[in-house]
Amino acid sequence: MNRRTFLTSAAATAGLALAKPAFGIVTGKTKLTHKERVDRALRGQELDRPPFTFYHHYKRPTAEQEAQDHIDFHRKFNTDIVKVMNDFDYPKSTTENWWELKPLDNPYPKQLKTLEIIANGINNDAYFIDTLYGPYMTAMILFQSQPKYANLPKSEDVRDESIRDLHDFQIAHPDQWHTAIDAITESTINHIKNLNRIGAAGALVSVFNAESKFGPVEDYVKYTRPYDKKLFDVLAETKLTFLHLHYLERPYLEQFTDFHAPVLQYSVKTSGIPVSDVRKLYSQAIAAGVDEIDYRKLTIEEIRTQWKQARKEAGAKYIATPGCSVPNDSTDEELARFPRALGI
Repeated sequence: MNRRTFLTSAAATAGLALAKPAFGIVTGKTKLTHKERVDRALRGQELDRPPFTFYHHYKRPTAEQEAQDHIDFHRKFNTDIVKVMNDFDYPKSTTENWWELKPLDNPYPKQLKTLEIIANGINNDAYFIDTLYGPYMTAMILFQSQPKYANLPKSEDVRDESIRDLHDFQIAHPDQWHTAIDAITESTINHIKNLNRIGAAGALVSVFNAESKFGPVEDYVKYTRPYDKKLFDVLAETKLTFLHLHYLERPYLEQFTDFHAPVLQYSVKTSGIPVSDVRKLYSQAIAAGVDEIDYRKLTIEEIRTQWKQARKEAGAKYIATPGCSVPNDSTDEELARFPRALGI
């Protein structure tokens, strides 16, 4: 091999190495900080391991208790991102009509207090992000709080009935629907402005209705999509906002390609859509892979196999996560399997 052939071959090999970052020593370091690891994953650079996060609901009555649970969880399981659950309700209408809403300057005061405590408690150790329902989900909760549904037993059939009724409401009463969802959107934007003041790195925004049981794609485009996009436009400059597709069917997948989100998260388990198919449409970091539904049954090796397969399909821009929250009654031993599956 002559010098020119050797140099050409070496350059090609180096280019391949950069295109497909490997795990191992990074710039002389054997371990990155939480923030360094996240930053490098967002850029598709070399890593010692993928950043990871996971979470479940606490549903505590006070901001202080909610915050302490999150801080303890982060310290116990060494998460790279502190994803803060929002278990405080959006305020209901003050009239008898659920849709008669006005924009609020501070729709989640307890959540802001929770975030402030967490920001101080983790002492800049990791990025933290809030959790927000997309406007549709908030509207659905308010719709379901009406006596017709609130007094019925909690079941899948009752929930599905209320979803169908809400879809009928959108079609029959579009003005009331847009009045409600516009007010919710503006309130949520005001909350996002408060997040920026606190120092959150973004928010996980849950788009709940990208599935046919909520209505066809055309109705998502007509009744919901403009409001979802408005939130992501406001969050466009944040480092770590997640577009969380809580439910997802393939016909909806192309609806979000112009949403400004550094991370896309969805459930491989419930959608049946491989990460490789999502990667064909989305260039940002993908957070997915671990089965949130049967999480408690998974062994360390099964979790490791799942995140490695997802990372193989996603490429270097990958964050290891379940598709959504893991069961609230997961034990510490079960929860610890995830970080152990990453070698932590």
